[in-house]
Amino acid sequence: MKNHYKRISRRLILSILILISCVFLTSLCVAPEKGREPVPEASAGPATPEMPQEPEVPELAEEALPLMATPHFTMEEYRCDCLGYCDGWPCAMEPELLEKIEALRCYFGRPVIITSGVRCEARNEEVGGVSWSFHKRGCAADLYCPGVGVGDLAAGAKDCGLNILPYYSSGYIHVEIIP
Repeated sequence: MKNHYKRISRRLILSILILISCVFLTSLCVAPEKGREPVPEASAGPATPEMPQEPEVPELAEEALPLMATPHFTMEEYRCDCLGYCDGWPCAMEPELLEKIEALRCYFGRPVIITSGVRCEARNEEVGGVSWSFHKRGCAADLYCPGVGVGDLAAGAKDCGLNILPYYSSGYIHVEIIP
């Protein structure tokens, strides 16, 4: 059964990589070349060898591709989820934490869901976080991995060099690094 999930995960990752590659290559084809004058619109009728008609390709918005923190996680996944107390980034995420959570994702070979990354003071109080919370410094995250028990996830996180606090009854773990 474990090999079945590995095979599915690998195919899913491969599909995502192919999709991202296609989007990237499409954006290269769509981007105008510097110094190149625009081609005048062809009149109605068949294309001639001198002026071939190119299919219209919609321009990709810059916001179409999310900003990636690591190969498997977007920055948005780490953003403060308060109701507008801050701009979402009261502090920066520590690169070491991002790398170790990525390592944890690779360790299990399956998605890891981040439920809480960086927090502003107001959000930290709302969720009952301690006043010295590492979330407020970008050094902690709460996460779970579907199909992986809290104990196994905690052991894997420890193997990846993370400090952990398991919440067995809630089904997630708190991971952190010491800044």
